[in-house]
Amino acid sequence: MACTADALKKNSGENSRGFYLFKIIMNNPRMHLLRSLGLAFCIVLTSCESHKSAPSPILVNWEKLGPGGGGATFIPTFSYDTPEKFIVRCDMTGSYITSDGGVSYQQVNFANGANAYAFDPVDAKSIWIGSSTLNHSNDGGKTWDRVFPRKDEILRETFHDDHATFSIETTDSSLYVRESGHIRTIRIDPAVKGAMYFSMGAFFFYSANGGTTWAREKLNQPIDYVYTNATTLKDDVFIFTAESLYKFNKVTHQVIQNVIPPAMSPAFSFTAGIEANSGTVIFYALHHDPKEEIQEEFGHSEVWKSIDRGTTWNRLQSPVVTNAANGIKPSYSMIACAEFDAGRAYLVSNRYEEKKAGKMIFWYGAMKTNDAGDQWEWVWKGGGGSGQYGVKDGIGVANLKDAWTEKAFGGEYIRLMDVGVYPKDGNVAIVTDWYRTMKTMDGGKTWNEIYSEEQPDRTYISRGIDVTTAYSVHFDPFDSNHIAISYTDIGYHHSFNRGKSWVRAAEGVPAEWINTCYDLVFDPDVKDKVWSVWSGMHDFPRGKMTRNPAWKQKARGGVCVSLNGGKTWKPTSDGMGSDAPATSIVLDTKSPAEKRTLYTSIYGKGIFKSTDDGKNWTLKNDGIGANTCVFELTLADNGNLFATVSATPMHKDGRKGREYYSGAVYKSSDGAETWTKLDVSSGPLFPNGITVDPENPDRIYLACWADIRLSDLVGSEVTRATGGNENIDMPGGIFLSEDGGRTWTSIFDKEQYVYDVTADPYHPGRLYCNTFNQAAFKSDDRGKTWKKIRGYDFHWGQRVIVDSNDPEKVYITTFGSSVLHGKPLTE
Repeated sequence: MACTADALKKNSGENSRGFYLFKIIMNNPRMHLLRSLGLAFCIVLTSCESHKSAPSPILVNWEKLGPGGGGATFIPTFSYDTPEKFIVRCDMTGSYITSDGGVSYQQVNFANGANAYAFDPVDAKSIWIGSSTLNHSNDGGKTWDRVFPRKDEILRETFHDDHATFSIETTDSSLYVRESGHIRTIRIDPAVKGAMYFSMGAFFFYSANGGTTWAREKLNQPIDYVYTNATTLKDDVFIFTAESLYKFNKVTHQVIQNVIPPAMSPAFSFTAGIEANSGTVIFYALHHDPKEEIQEEFGHSEVWKSIDRGTTWNRLQSPVVTNAANGIKPSYSMIACAEFDAGRAYLVSNRYEEKKAGKMIFWYGAMKTNDAGDQWEWVWKGGGGSGQYGVKDGIGVANLKDAWTEKAFGGEYIRLMDVGVYPKDGNVAIVTDWYRTMKTMDGGKTWNEIYSEEQPDRTYISRGIDVTTAYSVHFDPFDSNHIAISYTDIGYHHSFNRGKSWVRAAEGVPAEWINTCYDLVFDPDVKDKVWSVWSGMHDFPRGKMTRNPAWKQKARGGVCVSLNGGKTWKPTSDGMGSDAPATSIVLDTKSPAEKRTLYTSIYGKGIFKSTDDGKNWTLKNDGIGANTCVFELTLADNGNLFATVSATPMHKDGRKGREYYSGAVYKSSDGAETWTKLDVSSGPLFPNGITVDPENPDRIYLACWADIRLSDLVGSEVTRATGGNENIDMPGGIFLSEDGGRTWTSIFDKEQYVYDVTADPYHPGRLYCNTFNQAAFKSDDRGKTWKKIRGYDFHWGQRVIVDSNDPEKVYITTFGSSVLHGKPLTE
């Protein structure tokens, strides 16, 4: 799940578009991703660590691997000059630009992700992206400049907390709003050359010289939307907040506040435009009825409209929109119209209830109006069942031409997330949901996927928009063309052509486990035998997963085995129960074939061992402390077994509190019969991955998380109620032991959030690590010095895996952008 959601909630107001995106993201149980074969996908460099992002001296191509999609996308924003060019962002920080209508994408990465996009209505090559900074490209997105704050205003840039959130400290003279930390809206003036506007929290910024200099006004509420046009509003800018509509005069810079009607306050999801035939300016907004209970993001919604620039507002009375036939107001999350065709608008519903045969059924989807809101019709409609995640008692979307997602998840509840409309033609629009990005060119009569391309053999190739977490890449020892990826949300995918195309394979995995495949291992001596570990809870070891004291009761998972190369699976978890979220599995290759010794980590239970090929499992926690959130196991060639345990709340007496367990590292030299805690650090620790040097089993590398906040573990509501938040000082980076774990030395920046470290088995002394600090690194001297890997800048990195089929290349797995494959040249 994107860490920017917390900032969206904090800085956008509880009834803004950003807040409802936040609530959808945080309550989504799924979330926690070039076209032709063999063509590399080039990642554009946009690191927030430098003022200017320009092409590298040597072009570095990273091939994007995966089936495409797999996670939620938001803020679909079209260019003014053509519907073929648009941008979307994912919930995992990446932004994706296309110039061919979604056939292929160029990924642009900013720390924390983007919150706002804007195309210049006059200059088609001018694009603006608002993230923690304001960024501009004047070449169609190939290169980017940081425009605000200026480089000379920045004192310090830091990454902090469990998701390594990026933040900026500026000089006192800077206008940058650090407490907001995000650019929320951007509008390029179509009538006044050089004029542009953006917002940070409740601050409205304006420039008359294309962003060279700025002035600002502070309003009373966080800003949700900004609108102006080149005709009837050529002198004014309208600024929308949850409770008021402000008018800003472009000449005098005077701001006039008009409170919106109490009956529609607080409002959210504003959109505005000009009706094509009449020239009338139309404002639309949504509102949740406060008389009805709002559960999570499911409100009882109303649609409001103004045709007199916000002087008066009227609630739409269409029986479809109000659900008059059933007497239950639907829940709406987004509304968007075409800027120059505003009579055409789309409305996203995340709950629409209907009484049928004496029971209530749920629909989700999108509606459209062609007459400025008088009449509406469904143009995207799915569901018709109980509306439960993972329960296939509904129907899919009949007018959708989809790729792999409909087969995998169709028939269950799949929530739409956002909608964007081409400014000049309301028949062209994009809708997004938990897994997909889809486009219509005919006003919603038909929709087509624009995230994944189906192949004749029913495998799939990503179009470059990949939105899911990948834990590792796994190699079949009997077939060099067969590789697999263990994924969050979409489970297990494998390829039989070295990653050119992919297919999901989860048949036989229990439905309650199927969300996440954390790890797997191929038997090196038995063809087609594979063990995998699964859990219905994703995103371990992030602290948010264990804040609820009842999390163990809800946790499900276990071990599966396949005898046909991962095409189908069978649970093999006797002895551990079905409430066993498994996160790591290792195989002792010295044990006899058909009677393998295996070890697996169960998050919240500890370590289990099997000596009969995985048929039966026994708990092996002798020496493990009270914290049994074991995340990763590593087996050395000499038989030593290492386990990392994650920091987690204590939940004394089953209640939330401030107390937490530190993470820990353990070692066993007797096949997990007993464990000894290793003394890595005197204070709190959050270890992730361990790697053993293939040349020397006593040389061990440990990857660690840096400082986090107490609220990252126990939740902000607990810290607010029990004395306030605090920083937990923990050493991050990488630690080295050269004596089997007795003593440790830091060999990498302790402020870095390192997920894992990899020892290259083909190049003695070579190490890799990946971080949540928007960088991956390589060392050729056993960690004495490190160099940044060129061309990779995704915010949240996981592992680096050496390609066993081409040891000069590596795979880079990410927390939200699938897998990259390429040669790791360094800067």
